[in-house]
Amino acid sequence: MEERKSVFGYLAQIFLIYGIMTLLLNVFCLVFGNVEEGYSAMFSLGSKGISVATSMQYFGVAILTTLYRFVFCTDTVIKNMPVLLRVSLMLIFVVGTVSAFIVIFKWFPVNAWEPWVLFVFCFVVSFIVSGVVVTLKEKLENKRMEEALLRYKEENKVNE
Repeated sequence: MEERKSVFGYLAQIFLIYGIMTLLLNVFCLVFGNVEEGYSAMFSLGSKGISVATSMQYFGVAILTTLYRFVFCTDTVIKNMPVLLRVSLMLIFVVGTVSAFIVIFKWFPVNAWEPWVLFVFCFVVSFIVSGVVVTLKEKLENKRMEEALLRYKEENKVNE
């Protein structure tokens, strides 16, 4: 499913996920922070930003998400599982982890339905955008590989 990566590749992935999540959270703080201050632990500082505690919790989510991706999207741990099942299991684990963090760290009141609807909406949108980006990247890489193969074949014809 995925090429082998070094430790640095996984660290880069952790920081990429963390950076995107933090950027989105900062935008949410600017837009909703003052309204949600006191209602949610994530917005405890209002529109001034996010707390170190919340930031570190998001870093934990990024680490776990990268771990799940390693488990489900490489052949290192699981060798013979259909791609759709791998992706489905990874999604279940990520949603479960984020849900657990919501409950444990009181990111928002668990008995209020509105934040859960927004959470699901944001997750679905993020998943769709990620899927489109990955698909486009894969198509681009496949096109490059096809072009390289054609060049290789042409060069070997000339050399024969």
